[in-house]
Amino acid sequence: MKRLQRIQGKERVPFSFSFGLKKLLFMLAILCFFFFSSGCTESNDSGNASELVEVTKDVNDSGNKAELVEVTSLSQFDEALSKGPVVLKLGSKECTPCKEQEKVLSELLPNYEGSASFMLIDVNEYPELAETFEVINIPDTCVIVGIEDGKYMYMRPDGSKSSERTSARFIGVTDKETLSETIDKATTSWKAKE
Repeated sequence: MKRLQRIQGKERVPFSFSFGLKKLLFMLAILCFFFFSSGCTESNDSGNASELVEVTKDVNDSGNKAELVEVTSLSQFDEALSKGPVVLKLGSKECTPCKEQEKVLSELLPNYEGSASFMLIDVNEYPELAETFEVINIPDTCVIVGIEDGKYMYMRPDGSKSSERTSARFIGVTDKETLSETIDKATTSWKAKE
């Protein structure tokens, strides 16, 4: 009440943020940090001179050489999955973090030749595939080890399998070591199944 009287009496009261407003601004700053640091915001940065990774269009073109394969249909994906685990990266050609994730996958590729397939889905070109995998942020990477009861089974980083992709996906650029450990667990699981 004293404050109201001071304002009505034209006494100047120094301005200060209330605790609630400070808390709100702090939460907003954290939210912005996570939004801008977790993945791609789909900005077209055509001036970026980062190296592009060559991608094949057909899973059958690979021959003996390990390659990143661009998926255009689920049947193509299911065919590769029948031969072993699949490392799947969902992203966009315009997304800088997606390009960085492709570089990481390209570096891992030779280590898993013949034991795992590495596949890409461009969510802008194939939105129906992005919807199938419930993509929210990109790059979004996961390791798929099979199909059970009509659902894809995903390898979690701890080595357990789940039909829930949310608990087994890697959002943003993921380091080689983390992905390699998960792929190792998936290939070991696949070999035990045979």
